[in-house]
Amino acid sequence: MTRWRAVVWVPLLAAVVVAAELLERVHVPAPQMVLAIVVGALLAMTGRLPAPLPERVSTATHAMMGVLMGSYLQLSLLTSLGGALLPVLAITLMTPVIGVLVSIGYARVAKVGLPTSFLGLLAGGSAAVIVVADEVDADARQVAFMQYLRVALVAISAPVVVALLGGEKPVDTGSAELFGIGTDQGLPWWTIVAREDQAAGLSIAVVLGFVGLAVGRKLRLPSPDLIGPMLAAAVFTAVGFTRDYAPTNLFQELLFVLIGFEVGTRFTRPVVAAMARMIPAMIAAIATLSAAVGALAVGVAALVGLEPSDVYLATTPGGINAVLAVAGDMNADMALITTVQSVRLILVMLSLPLLLRLLRRLSAREAAPRPHVTVGG
Repeated sequence: MTRWRAVVWVPLLAAVVVAAELLERVHVPAPQMVLAIVVGALLAMTGRLPAPLPERVSTATHAMMGVLMGSYLQLSLLTSLGGALLPVLAITLMTPVIGVLVSIGYARVAKVGLPTSFLGLLAGGSAAVIVVADEVDADARQVAFMQYLRVALVAISAPVVVALLGGEKPVDTGSAELFGIGTDQGLPWWTIVAREDQAAGLSIAVVLGFVGLAVGRKLRLPSPDLIGPMLAAAVFTAVGFTRDYAPTNLFQELLFVLIGFEVGTRFTRPVVAAMARMIPAMIAAIATLSAAVGALAVGVAALVGLEPSDVYLATTPGGINAVLAVAGDMNADMALITTVQSVRLILVMLSLPLLLRLLRRLSAREAAPRPHVTVGG
């Protein structure tokens, strides 16, 4: 980072972190992510946005978020769900199906192509989805706008929904110990990893991030900066190591703020002006998708005896980073939420080639000229 960028961004990030901390003390839910999105969007739309953060900062942020998510990803938790496993996974698998139905309606109302509509509403792997938009003749600009609008709306609305569902609860230390995800509540606010030996914990996190990045890019994984470190941390935890390398306290809050700025700064004035005509239909489509999945989540939670807010956060079609920020602030079941969200992310990424072929066929069928039928001789 250049000296000028540091002079501008460091005070800005510090101000948002401090303001979010004050909001948190008055019980404003998930203030880091929400405040950063709002501030980033305002700066972008007023033309006062500083020079973009270096790409290395963005890459490092994604990698550390992947390490954090991987520390919670415990596939063994899926079997511990017992009878709740199949219903919860059913919602996960139904989310893309619901997205297809909603995207068909949006495509007809907004007069856009089906590939653009479908990719814009597809939950999971926003960065990878935007990258492949051009491959199926989708409007990459609209896809990107819809993807980040969806993430922003879910990030802002999820705390309210969770509070309405009665999901804000005190830390359940018994549950944390059961799943091995607890952090040392006695650590001071300025700590960056969940152990007393900060240097050792941070070293493990950095190594996992570098290894995950290298493996993710070598295997050409979708969103390798995020998924690679996530899988590396998940394997590290699965083989029996503790998760005391996970970013926590001040470091975790800074990651949430950076992700919030990354989402919020996408809403520049030219982009918003170009998409203004479609925003009402976009919001309606996103709200319909979220409401449908949320209704299924509440129904399944009542059926299997899980906390409705936990199932909602585990299945909501929002960005996994945003959901993680909300879940952490609401003391939700992080293991359940991150595991289910991660499983959906991986399934969506693995099925993306198949979905792209299907979109190509549908687009070709729509573009094919219809035979002209004459009446009489």
